[in-house]
Parts: sequence; structure tokens; C-alpha cells
Amino acid sequence: MATTKSSTETAALRAAPAVAFFDIPLAVIIVAAQIRSPIDQEQEAFLALVDSIREKGVLEPVIVTPRDGNYLLIAGERRPLACRKLELATIPARVIDEVSGRDEVLALQLTENLQRADLDPIDTAEAVVEYIKVRHGDEAFDIDGIINTIILVERDPERVKKEVVDTVSTIMNISGKSLRSVQRACSLLKLPGEIKSTLREGLIGVSQGYIFAANLGHPLLMDIFQQAIGEGFTNAGLEKELNGLRELVSLVEERLPSAVDDGGPAVEAPKKKPVLL
Repeated sequence: MATTKSSTETAALRAAPAVAFFDIPLAVIIVAAQIRSPIDQEQEAFLALVDSIREKGVLEPVIVTPRDGNYLLIAGERRPLACRKLELATIPARVIDEVSGRDEVLALQLTENLQRADLDPIDTAEAVVEYIKVRHGDEAFDIDGIINTIILVERDPERVKKEVVDTVSTIMNISGKSLRSVQRACSLLKLPGEIKSTLREGLIGVSQGYIFAANLGHPLLMDIFQQAIGEGFTNAGLEKELNGLRELVSLVEERLPSAVDDGGPAVEAPKKKPVLL
């Protein structure tokens, strides 16, 4: 499907800074909702960042935009938190042209964050879903609705509102992902909480997350998940395990009614003879 850049995407993708780089007071930085999940300040990765800033300073400036005499944070939420933990007064920042709408801010966050290697797949999916909801809140999209809409955009875009097609195109261009990849990413949000947690922690790969998401109705999904965590599966092995057990369950379910009542006479179990001593 051919895609064009919307005005929001154009605003998001322009990188022209209003001012280059300079130190700004932490006190004037406004931290609005970010696309990342809440930051655990006791987590090892965050504490390592604090130590790094203590020793070397902030190596990568945060990105902000002017907002009512202050600066709205666009990207780099962990760095101000770490600086505050160290009781620093200022932080290096890059100031970009002022943006006004929440959808433009979120598009900028998508641009800066979706391509980061440390953004986990659940955060990526939540960013995509939040962006769609912010731009089309009147549609009352839920996860299934978003997934079905993305599938419809791929198969028959003429049946989807142009504004929604533009939004999906923006996500594709910002993330560098195909429609199929965006749809599969969103499907991860339907996973049980325990599986999503292991994805966040990197205990299973995103490809296996997609496989579990495609098998949500499997009767032994969580049992196989626990087995995958304990023993480990290749992707092919995981699919074979899920398919093999599904076929076995189906076979048992098909034969169970005839096994319970085959229409024949009831047969009593043989009585044990008494043992003579």
C-alpha cells in the first residue's frame, strides 16, 4: 500500500532545532505522560544510569519543546529522574520547534523511542495503541478494534476512514515496520500478564511472544509457556508443541462422547474373588 506523510508526521519527523544544545534547569522541565511504562528507580538498569551520570555526566541530551515558559520533555525521561536523584541542578537538552497537539508530541516520542534498542516490545505496542487512541479517541478503539482496523487497512483501505489510514501510515513510516509487523506488535497486548512480563524482561523473544499471541485460545497455553520458560524452545519447537497438543486435545474431545456413551449395555467391573487364607 502506498503511503503519504501526514502533516502530523511531517511535524514529527522534522529535526530542525529552535536552539541547538544547552543546559537547562531541571525545575523547568515538565514530564508529561511518556510512551514507556513507569520507570522503576530501584531497577538495576536505572541505578546503572545514575552511576554513569555520576561518573561521566549526561552523554546524550534530552529532547524538549517550549511549553508555557517551561519545557515539555519529549524523549529521555530516565535522565532527568537520574539527575534529580543526584541532586543536579541542570541537564543538557536539545530544544526543538514548539509543538502544540498531544498527537504531535506523541509522534515525536514515537520517532525518538520506537527505534531505540532498549524499548521493549510491550512498550512499543502500547506506544502504537496510545497514538491511535489519542488521534482517534472518538472511535472508541479497543485492542481488537485496532488490530482489525490495521488488517482492514492492509486488505481494503477504501473501507477505512482516510484519517485512520493516515495515522497507520504515520506509524509505519516512523517505526519502519510493515502493516503486518504493526498488527503483530499490537497483538502482544492481548497476552496474559505473566507472558507480557517475561517479554519485558527478555526471558522469551518477541518472536515467541507472537506465537503465544496467535494461540491465545489454546487450552494448555500457560502450561506450555511454563515449559518454555523452564526448558526453552526454538520457535519451530514451540509451534510444534502448541500444534501437537492442540491436535491431541481435539482428538480426545472428538472421541470422548462415544467413550462415555456408545449406546451399548452397561458393563459392570469384575468383582474380586476373596482371598482364602
